[in-house]
Amino acid sequence: MFWYGSGSSRKLPLMNFKKLKKLSILFLLPITIGIVFSFAPKHKSLEKDFKEMLGSNFIIGFMGNRIDKKTEEIIKYIKPGGIILYARNCDNGEQLKKIIDGLQKIAKETSNYKFFIMIDEEPGGATRIGAFDDVFDSGKPNWSKINNNIKVLSNLGINVNLAPVCDYPFNGDSFIKDRISTNNVENLISFNKNFIELSEGNNVSTVLKHFPGMGFFTIDPHKEIPALSVKTNLFGESLSIFKEGIEAGSKFVMMDHAVYKDVDKNIASLSPKIIKDMLIGQLGFKGIIMTDDMADMPILVGTKMEIDEATIDAIKAGNNMVMFSHRPEDTKNIFDAVLKRAEKDGIFRAEVEKNYEKIMDFKKGNPTYKF
Repeated sequence: MFWYGSGSSRKLPLMNFKKLKKLSILFLLPITIGIVFSFAPKHKSLEKDFKEMLGSNFIIGFMGNRIDKKTEEIIKYIKPGGIILYARNCDNGEQLKKIIDGLQKIAKETSNYKFFIMIDEEPGGATRIGAFDDVFDSGKPNWSKINNNIKVLSNLGINVNLAPVCDYPFNGDSFIKDRISTNNVENLISFNKNFIELSEGNNVSTVLKHFPGMGFFTIDPHKEIPALSVKTNLFGESLSIFKEGIEAGSKFVMMDHAVYKDVDKNIASLSPKIIKDMLIGQLGFKGIIMTDDMADMPILVGTKMEIDEATIDAIKAGNNMVMFSHRPEDTKNIFDAVLKRAEKDGIFRAEVEKNYEKIMDFKKGNPTYKF
């Protein structure tokens, strides 16, 4: 054994210099390697399969009123964080409950946490199973009916409702005006607060939509991407509606596919300025941010982007989840294309990993999503 330091009286035996050098290298090499690997940053994708992380960032839909073998295979392959339901998936309550139970069985096998089971049930607006069709029959909200029907959604296994709508129609000809059942901003804020409180109290998470507000546009984004310069005071008032919803406890926000020319040239759902600076920075939102449907809206018209590129841009812009509501075979192709592009995009991989951690922390911290 060699001893070093002035305190030692032992003398080193004389050795051939080359031999000593060789032994020193052999002795120090494993120690050096150990130190390097001990202090080197650990890339989280080494600890958790990146494909699974990417899957958690996806919300997917499917066709038909049952989970066929092909759909099940795709769900197990992607391992999405959420599933979106449409009228095409729903025949009656018993059948819908069976589908949802089947989906959560797959979730248990693949991630051990429940899927976000999502549906559009807007009081007085868009609907898939008619949960809130008649709650404004008297001209005022029937809170007893609303509460009872929220319980129905919860008992079916729906744990995320894509409501309430925050798009007050500042433009009286707005395409979305028929989905708003209040006659002024104050009443909309008040309604949304009550709706959020009842929903969250019944284990149904709410989604504020469509940020930063679609009530300025006459063009439906399902047909064409609307673009306008919006007056600063009205834009600020629209933001305040979302701010009130956030403070009321809503856990999700859905981005819209529209261009606000005075704010950013990019579509809101692809805009870091609108998502990171405004929604997260200015309004202080800390929940889950999701896109509106990416597959069935003309977000690529007039651009040279492919849908997989737009998906990556959406996540880089600050969305935690991207939605593909229809054909699961197409969604799988998009997923694979995104996965391939991720190999050369470290910034994107880092965003996906952060999203994965945020989504899993959300599910771990909420008994609704545990088995």
